[in-house]
Amino acid sequence: MDENVLVTITVSRKKEEIVYRVDCAKDVKSEELAHYLDEIIEGICTWKPEVCEETVKSIMGTIRETGRKK
Repeated sequence: MDENVLVTITVSRKKEEIVYRVDCAKDVKSEELAHYLDEIIEGICTWKPEVCEETVKSIMGTIRETGRKK
């Protein structure tokens, strides 16, 4: 990991699933990571408010792709 990079979020396709991965630098504490993720989510909610409706209660680790032939 580049020494200037604190957190990376990667979304990739593996077979029939969309998988996400979060990596952070060794010196990033849990509280810092939580803060960074909160800020990222806030930015996403500003950009795409419809994905941040208060009805969302949980998030899963994989996302099935729609519209793709098997």
